[in-house]
This record gives sequence, C-alpha cells and structure tokens, in this order.
Amino acid sequence: MISLALGRFSGLTRSGSALFMFVVMLPMALSACRHQISEHHLQGATLGTGYHITLYADLSDAALLALETGIQGELEDLQRQRELYVRALDAAFARVGMSAPTILLGELDHMVHALAVDRMVEWLDAREDLAALVEVGGVMRAAAAPPNGGWRLSLERAGLPKLSEERYLYLHDAALVHRFTELEASPLMSLPTPLGVSVVAETASEAMRQANRMMLAEPGDALAYAARTDRAARLVVKTPQGIVIHQTAALEPWFEG
Repeated sequence: MISLALGRFSGLTRSGSALFMFVVMLPMALSACRHQISEHHLQGATLGTGYHITLYADLSDAALLALETGIQGELEDLQRQRELYVRALDAAFARVGMSAPTILLGELDHMVHALAVDRMVEWLDAREDLAALVEVGGVMRAAAAPPNGGWRLSLERAGLPKLSEERYLYLHDAALVHRFTELEASPLMSLPTPLGVSVVAETASEAMRQANRMMLAEPGDALAYAARTDRAARLVVKTPQGIVIHQTAALEPWFEG
C-alpha cells in the first residue's frame, strides 16, 4: 500500500506543475491501496464425508488450481492412512472372530477428520497470505479472519434446545469441534446425561481430544475439568428437570465480533 501523508507539502501552493502531478497521481495511489481480495470456495468428497474450504485471498486462477491440487494430494495421503488404520482394526478383531465395531470406526473417522482439517490449514497457512475456514465432516478450523471480522459460526443443533437469544462465535486462528450424543440413545434418566459438547482450541485435533474427554465424563466432572484447565467449551446436559446449557468463562471472548 502507498502511504500518502495529507499534511504540509512544501512548495505545493507555489507550483502549478506539482499540484497537477498530485491530482494525476492521487487516483493511482488510492487504487494501489485497494486490497484485491476475492472469496474462493473449494469443496469435494474425502474420508467418507465432504470437505469445504472458504478462502479470502488475492489468487490467480493458476494459483488457485495449484492450491486445490496440493490439497487433494494431502487428502489422498490421509485417505491411504485411514485405510491402513481400518485394515489394522479389522485384522485385530478378526483374530477373535469379530468385525471391527462400527462405533470404533466412527471414532477413527472423527480423529482423521480433525487431522485432515489441521493438515489443510497448516498447508494453506504456509503458502499464501490468506484467510481460510476449513471444514471436514463438521470439524472446523480458521486461519486468520475474513475482511469483515471473524468467521461467524453457530453452536446450535437441530433437535437441541437453544438459549433464549442465539449467539454466534467469531472464530479466528482456532478450531471448533462439536460432539453430540444421539437423542434416542439418551433417554431421560435419574442422572444427568451429556447430549453435546462444543470446544474451541488451537487445533482441531486438540479440540477433538478435549470434546471426547468431556463427552465420556460425568457432566459435573466435565465442567470441573473445563473450568480447572480454562477450556473454551459449551456442554448441553439432560437432567430430570430438563435440559441445561453450560458455558465456560473461557468461551465468552469468542462471542465478541
């Protein structure tokens, strides 16, 4: 960007040619100050689900194609790794005459989706001056922020109650992971039961690890852990009296636009 100091110009009022050159050059300078940033979308199928990437960057068609080719290479590498993990699990359970449990394969996919998001963000971040939001299977991570501020994301889910006034996260340079228990798998019980947890952390893999830990713990223990370790988290809990939504203090700053 060309900086123009609109203050005192020595000799400007005494020189018609200098004034003429200033008038001529001003539109050119202002034009150079404009950011040539465009919004781009990349999407496709991978790892048994879909991916979507939103980019804000000054990219030519050739540069965008190069980015997309590189991303596809990263995803194909992860797909091969996932297939190796699945074969290893199948072989381990085949020894006892069983198939790998579907729930275990699902957890593997959650882990791989988070890893894919991290790999793509790191790949993008190392190559271009851009802002990006990467999503794979519902796992999201933001690199920098779009021109109008952070990436505006909701924590709500269909079928779960909402707060009286819906609020939005403004994510930047961090990841957001949601984990939910199927409602039909969580009938009303005498003990509090976690229905869902949302976690913001530096990476998708770390957010997934924290979310899994809180979903597997008793709600009281999960909240105590989140408070003790200063986690940015939201926990939805079913109780005999109804459904309660807890948010940690560390999550609050992410609601600011």
